[in-house]
Amino acid sequence: MVFSDLNTELRIISSMIENRRAAFLFDIQIINSLIQNPTKDSIQYNYDDLVTAVTDWRGFTPSEEIYTSLKYDGGLKFITSIEIKAAIEAFYHGTKAGIFVNMEDEVIVQREVLKYLQYNHPQMLLMENDIIKSAAEKIALFKSVLNNDPTLQSLLISKLRFMGNKNKGMQNYKRSHENLVRLLN
Repeated sequence: MVFSDLNTELRIISSMIENRRAAFLFDIQIINSLIQNPTKDSIQYNYDDLVTAVTDWRGFTPSEEIYTSLKYDGGLKFITSIEIKAAIEAFYHGTKAGIFVNMEDEVIVQREVLKYLQYNHPQMLLMENDIIKSAAEKIALFKSVLNNDPTLQSLLISKLRFMGNKNKGMQNYKRSHENLVRLLN
């Protein structure tokens, strides 16, 4: 029964991992495209996607209700395999740290980016709801501002670094997840 309960939660987490990884990678691709090749986009996105990637951060809070319940109700004591116990501990306590540490760092830089845009380039945020300009015009204007502002470039490079590290943490978490699923099945 304990394995069945954990597998139920792991299926939910699996879906969350794929959803977040896709969102993380999309944001990374947008910012990377802005920095590496500002004249040509390697992916399709709109201005809302750009503003989200640049000024927001995406978190990750996996479900742990079943694990927590089993832990406090004593259900985990019925697991006799040391390998499975170690995998559970690594998954629920060890590998998430790489994601959360870099999320915290990304939040700090994200706030700096947002503040910098608000004070130095408020039109970049104000035009998000502009219905006269097309998405392509808004993106071109943002790229023009970015190309002429080394401070904004450096902030986005810093944000990109933390986003990349967060994504690496997510990859480690996914491997730990896959290992635990394999052991339980």
